[in-house]
Amino acid sequence: MKHEQNRRPKIAGLFGGAAVCFFLIAIGGSIPAWGAQRHVAPSHPNATDSGEGGAAHPYRSISYAMSRIQPGDTLYIAAGLYREAIIFPKRDWSSQKPTMVAGVGEVSILGTDIVKGWRKLERGFFIRENWTNEPQQVVLNGHLLKQFGGTIFNGYPLRKGHDMADLHRSEGGIWPRRLTGGIKSMPLHSFYYDKERQAILIRTDASSLENDMVEVAVRPYLVQGERVAGITIQNIAFRYSTTSTISRQGAVTLMGCKNVLKNITVQDADGAGIEIEGDDNEIRHSIVTRSGYLGIKARGKNVTIIANHVTFNNVRGFNKWWEAGGMKFIGGGGLRQSRVNGNEVTHNYGDGIWFDWGNERNQISRNTVAYNTGFGIHYEASSEAFIVDNRVFGNRQRGIYLPHSRNSLVARNMVLANGLEGITAIDEHRQDNEGNLDLRPRNNRIVRNIVAWNKGLAVILPGAEYGNTSDQNIYISDDGNPKFSMGWPNAGSGRKNINEWRGREKQDERSQTFKLAMSKEVRNALAHEKLGFDWSILKPYQAYVNRTYQEVDSSADLLTK
Repeated sequence: MKHEQNRRPKIAGLFGGAAVCFFLIAIGGSIPAWGAQRHVAPSHPNATDSGEGGAAHPYRSISYAMSRIQPGDTLYIAAGLYREAIIFPKRDWSSQKPTMVAGVGEVSILGTDIVKGWRKLERGFFIRENWTNEPQQVVLNGHLLKQFGGTIFNGYPLRKGHDMADLHRSEGGIWPRRLTGGIKSMPLHSFYYDKERQAILIRTDASSLENDMVEVAVRPYLVQGERVAGITIQNIAFRYSTTSTISRQGAVTLMGCKNVLKNITVQDADGAGIEIEGDDNEIRHSIVTRSGYLGIKARGKNVTIIANHVTFNNVRGFNKWWEAGGMKFIGGGGLRQSRVNGNEVTHNYGDGIWFDWGNERNQISRNTVAYNTGFGIHYEASSEAFIVDNRVFGNRQRGIYLPHSRNSLVARNMVLANGLEGITAIDEHRQDNEGNLDLRPRNNRIVRNIVAWNKGLAVILPGAEYGNTSDQNIYISDDGNPKFSMGWPNAGSGRKNINEWRGREKQDERSQTFKLAMSKEVRNALAHEKLGFDWSILKPYQAYVNRTYQEVDSSADLLTK
């Protein structure tokens, strides 16, 4: 697998010291109001794009308000639908002067404009000419049209010499589900951008578009802030974008430190939904769904990603081995000393939660990671993960997967009914050509997990020489005979049963195996991809593992190295 950890600038180079981050100490536990309170309310009778934007004379537009906002201000956006973006101007943003942009009521920001002037070509085909910038999304009467052809990231896959041209070439590149062919092969309800003619072509079964609403994505960013600090954005819904024409960033992107995204919704972004880069940032209680290739991406230290719903992402069919699915954290140091806790990451077309290349000392806890088409939790080429108290089930590949990772703890997770192995730590014989990372999978611990009904082996470890440990686990299967392997089993190292695993490898000596058929209720819930089904069949085993292994009873003990 080819990675791009060195293709993007490091965090320090991005910020250059312009965003000033300090820990704010507020007397009495409250945050002082440093600046003005500004308002956007287009329907207000006194609304005008001038002045200070007070409640009695609010601004008409978000764009004007953002041109006036200063560090420490609070901007309230009245309920309504806006075809604008929240773009932070260059200021001396500082966490010493917290700045807030908040929706009041139901606030929706769209990346599309309504477009008229469609000319009929022949039955089913309509054209809109004089369109200079390639859009990634066209919406007809509230429904996204399929994209036919198209290029992303400044010309991929058509531009010769593109720096991503060779990535995953044998697997169809990074965008294998891109629709191609002659114009006549355009499917019904699709659009195509003709760069030579600078025109958008639509194919539909309508006889006319005069009475239809056609929207075209024109805004690459719905939120953009570079070198920002102390920014909070909350209570706003964002929809549609055309980010991937020029950038791999998120439709909602903040780069800086001590920024917070809270109670926001990002849906139908064309590329990534949310991207945050920098230290001490937070994403809380938000929804990211139906993004083009990825829900959330982040880099930085002491980042908090908590209690979010990340579902049904990668709708454009990008290669899951590249950067597609629910969440991915990669390169430039990745995430460090951060928390990914209490999230619901489900039904993504790719991995659920994926850390890749140089992440370290992260806590992945109390997440529900289910029904993703790739791996559930994937901690790759990284170190010191604390993967604790997660429910990982119904994913089509491995439940919890640690290739080339070291010094990590996998404990108290419920890992069941995944399409491949339950828990795997493995050596795939990769090397870091620059010599920065130790990719030997050493000293990982797999303890006190419940591993049940996975289609592959229960546990795979990389080899006796690496010092990994699996013990104090509960293994449940229809026949009571879980399988194990030291290294990939096709290398002749598979173990037939737990007794052989114990005898030859000295693993799982205090673990327990149980013969238990999956109940009809659980089977039905898994078949219908339900999340909140009855876990009572496993409660006795959870109680058993808690009662039996008292020496690692507390989280503090579990997380002690």
